[in-house]
Amino acid sequence: MEDWFKRVFVFFLFILFLLPPSSIGSAEIYKWKDKDGKVIFSDTPPPLGVDAETRELKEESSEEPKTKASVPRLKSESIREKRPYNDIRVIMYMTSWCPYCSKARSYLRSLGVNLIERDIEKDKSSREEMLTKSGGSRGVPVVDIEGIIIRGFNADAFKAAIEERRGK
Repeated sequence: MEDWFKRVFVFFLFILFLLPPSSIGSAEIYKWKDKDGKVIFSDTPPPLGVDAETRELKEESSEEPKTKASVPRLKSESIREKRPYNDIRVIMYMTSWCPYCSKARSYLRSLGVNLIERDIEKDKSSREEMLTKSGGSRGVPVVDIEGIIIRGFNADAFKAAIEERRGK
């Protein structure tokens, strides 16, 4: 019995050393447009056949996320005045018991955006609206930042979408 245990242990150690070190402390975010033209951010890949932009996010990094296709910024973009945070309309579809909804609420409030919360358990029309915007995903939170849909809690994706909308 001990010999079997040693073999299994050695096998798992071997597999562990084969894992790429870049997968530790980083995550990928996918960005794509759905059939209605709405921009969706998610940590899960899009449906098959949909082209998506992938961003690699690393913990505690001040660098901007790397993208497959970098878009050069025009000088006029950096000069243009940005909208204030409280002018950005954010709708969060949530439940009262969800810990990720609570984290998202706290983070979005800390940014000072115009946050509208819709409890999908108390309001059936909000639930249907969330299902439409999320492409049928039932998980919460679903956050709509002026047409940019983000499923789940992802502070980096929230900040990127808000900054994109501030630049308009």
